Amino acid sequence: MTPLYLDIINYIMDKIHSDEWPVGYMIPTEEQLCEQFGVSRPTVRTAVLKLAQEGHVKRVKGKGTFVTAPRVLEQTTVFVESFFKEMKQRGLEIATEVLEFRVMTIDQELSARLETESDRAIKLSRLRYVKDSFDEGPIVLTTCYFSENRSFLFQYDFEKVSLSAVLNENECRRSTIEKEITAVTLNTRDSRMLGMKEGDLAIKIMSSSRDENDMVVDICDSLYPISRNQFMLKLQV
Repeated sequence: MTPLYLDIINYIMDKIHSDEWPVGYMIPTEEQLCEQFGVSRPTVRTAVLKLAQEGHVKRVKGKGTFVTAPRVLEQTTVFVESFFKEMKQRGLEIATEVLEFRVMTIDQELSARLETESDRAIKLSRLRYVKDSFDEGPIVLTTCYFSENRSFLFQYDFEKVSLSAVLNENECRRSTIEKEITAVTLNTRDSRMLGMKEGDLAIKIMSSSRDENDMVVDICDSLYPISRNQFMLKLQV
């Protein structure tokens, strides 16, 4: 079954491509789109958030959402292995420290990314180190969010087991993963967690995984200090 938010995305993109809604045009409000399509507000927010992430619209706080010139993205297929599998292939053993693992209240943006109407979700935040190299500092800070109904997660110790293995064991397999990669400067909190200086550079990877039914499994935001990491992407040409 096609997700409802895709109808809204297609409607907005048709308006943009036909030039009926030019750059700078303010699109209908969430309330108007909810009424027009007969859907909930989280569904509308998911559609608008995805369009904003792709650069088709821009949300201006207190004013509305406006059509903007989209970013040009290079279309490539990138094969990214699971973290543990990739490290194992490089001959590295990884140690994990769980910083936070609880049910919490989430904001509208996270609710939209999880495609849920609930304002609560499970949060799992972890630091990853190269084993026996703790003095060199963490190589990644990863924070993942899951729908509140994934309560089976609390049966596991994620300092000892792989998240991917747990999901597979509970028939919650990631079928597709979409990743957005950007360069950022570390804020005060994240730099402290990573043992870096505020303003140091890091690679931020925002990922969203879906199961074979196109339902969101989890969303994860990972920060990799540039001074401690090197990336190699394998592209299909």
